[in-house]
Amino acid sequence: MIDIKIFRETPKLIKESNKKRGLETKDIDLVIKTDEGYRKLQTEVQQLKQKRNEVTEDISKLKKEGKSAAKQIKEMGKVAQEIKETDEKISRLFEERENLRKSIPNILDAEVPQGKDATDNKELRKWGTLPRFDFAPKGHADIIEELGIADMKRAAKVSGARFYYLKNELVMLSLALQKFALDFLVKKGFAPVQTPYMLNRAALGGAVSLKDFEESIYKIDGDDLYLIGTSEHALAAMHQDEVVDVRAPIKYAGISSCFRKEAGSHGKDTKGIFRVHTFEKIEQFSLCRPEDEKKVFDEFIHNQEEIFKLLKLPYRVVALCSGDMGGSMAKTHDLEAWFPEQKTYRELGSTSTARDYQSNKLNIKYINGNNEREHVYTLNGTAMSVQRTMCCIIENYQQKDGSVKIPEALVPYMNGIKEIKAVKK
Repeated sequence: MIDIKIFRETPKLIKESNKKRGLETKDIDLVIKTDEGYRKLQTEVQQLKQKRNEVTEDISKLKKEGKSAAKQIKEMGKVAQEIKETDEKISRLFEERENLRKSIPNILDAEVPQGKDATDNKELRKWGTLPRFDFAPKGHADIIEELGIADMKRAAKVSGARFYYLKNELVMLSLALQKFALDFLVKKGFAPVQTPYMLNRAALGGAVSLKDFEESIYKIDGDDLYLIGTSEHALAAMHQDEVVDVRAPIKYAGISSCFRKEAGSHGKDTKGIFRVHTFEKIEQFSLCRPEDEKKVFDEFIHNQEEIFKLLKLPYRVVALCSGDMGGSMAKTHDLEAWFPEQKTYRELGSTSTARDYQSNKLNIKYINGNNEREHVYTLNGTAMSVQRTMCCIIENYQQKDGSVKIPEALVPYMNGIKEIKAVKK
């Protein structure tokens, strides 16, 4: 959430950001109004406590002098009751203010382009040569079915739509991509972390806006637990209520399964394994000082680009516009890879900075150069979204005879398998 000092000192920044997102600003005014009431009551309770101290001294003095202090004791009881009632009001106003503050999205970076939806995202750069086929390329869903490397029908029978059984070479490809991406990041100095798959409400609410995310994540009935939508959530919460050493940025390579409802998605994405309820992902995550933010952001997106260059998959990088941004993030760049059958680029990962938005909620701080405690900056970036990347490989590396080649960089991770062979008919 946004630092309360900004609401007090420069609320115009927050209002301008909300307007750029296409949102109203009335909740910002409510935060300011509630905070003013909260601070006013804090002043009042301090005055009451000062009065209580003075009356206590009077009672003590009168008793030492052997005089009656009945009037003062009565007054003490009245002051104590006022303090109790005012403290209760302060607690209610504080909770109201914090709930309102958590609902206000992050302040957008100045570089974020203005726009309403994905059509207004700004292309920054492209890489790779689009594949040419001397046959009509098929979609990944059809290829997977023909090769018999996944079973959607039986998964639907036992689990419902958007679940799957991976089979044969596709299982090996899934594991190969995870190990390939993890090895890549470890060589870059990232510490590998396998995270919990469930978080309690407080931890998850510190990483994301539950108001925005609750419809897309799974709640465990009867428990205060949610299945994670990405390891970023667990990595952000890992240092909750801590003071961390970020003289050098902390960099984690998170590995986890991810769980999402994907409610409302439709069209071709209902087939195959591109948009599913559970998938594997390798995630980059960092806690750092504000002055290291740009360096870490650029490193994260560069890492993902380097991975896709090694896989020889054509891609482009786009800056998300204000209307397509997540509420917790100040800036996001997506990497979109080419899908030949659809003749379009599809999102395979993103790099984002939350600045101190997550650490404000999670109370994660560091000691700055002036020996003062400040909230750290947090950044996240996909290294490998496994199921989507498999779809992309299958489409780009498909052959006329129905087989699929394995990218050269992955062959060592596939026990030397160089292709998924076509099924003989």
